Amino acid sequence: MSPRLRQAPLVLVATLAALFLAPAVVLPYYRIVLAEILVWGLFGMAFDLLFGYTGMLSFGQALFFGAGAYGAAYAVFKLGAGLWGALAVAVVVATVFAVAVGFFAVRVSGHYFLVLTITFSVVIFLVLESGHWRWITGGYSGRPFPAPPITLGPLSLPLTNSLAGYYFVVAAVAGAYALCYLLLASGLGWVFLSIRENEPRARLLGYNVEGYKLLAFSISGFFAGLSGALYALTSQYTNLSFFHWTISTNAVVWTVIGGTGTLLGPFLGSGLFIAGGDFLSAQVPNFPIAIGVLLLVFVLFAPEGLLGLLRRLARRPTAPV
Repeated sequence: MSPRLRQAPLVLVATLAALFLAPAVVLPYYRIVLAEILVWGLFGMAFDLLFGYTGMLSFGQALFFGAGAYGAAYAVFKLGAGLWGALAVAVVVATVFAVAVGFFAVRVSGHYFLVLTITFSVVIFLVLESGHWRWITGGYSGRPFPAPPITLGPLSLPLTNSLAGYYFVVAAVAGAYALCYLLLASGLGWVFLSIRENEPRARLLGYNVEGYKLLAFSISGFFAGLSGALYALTSQYTNLSFFHWTISTNAVVWTVIGGTGTLLGPFLGSGLFIAGGDFLSAQVPNFPIAIGVLLLVFVLFAPEGLLGLLRRLARRPTAPV
């Protein structure tokens, strides 16, 4: 098991306990902020599965986020699906998108892979932006839709209720986190790491590198689609901008700031970005500049990210008293 994953169960339990108790001490507005951090952290985790664990820098993740969001919305307002049906449709649509894009993208490496994923993202966005697809996307005006209730047997809770929606997001993200942890802690995770560290050697050992890359790309698309579905269902809204390639850059920023090659890092990055942006927007004009400076500082002085920096400080020996 990767050393970075050994403490993941303990971290997950502690984080879940804190998130479970959070509504008792925070205002309803901050429940919404916490839920948004978790959803975007899941999106960042999907990217980190590719970049941090498999070594593939992708700028096409917005495609799968948008596919999940619109898959869930379409299932609700066109197919009349409930919450679980909408989630199922969303992750299937996003995964199919990922398989189709990944089939071509994984055949190249390095900056060629980066350019190809950006190209796919831009081309598909421009196609969807055309008037021919407005009946599905709703264009930049978006497409609001009613959120289906959370049904658990005879129990039915409105997703629009801030407390019910918050706990639904916590449960969904925790399940996705645990699933991703189990995948990376298995032999499959070691294969991904071997491809990241030395792709030619992995090939010489007999691994089908392209096949494993496509699998990692598809799993990443699955989780990105789930994050898009959660965002759309809790906000009851979809927008064409969900497909824009700049959404992918958010995942890159959060992962670099939080720590690549970790499951928790993207959540820390998204939390710092969203909570910090919420505070700075009221205090500092053009606050994205401050976020850019913060990213530059981390890249130059703490490339291991916030989580790596905290670990390094924790390991630093203290001077004798």
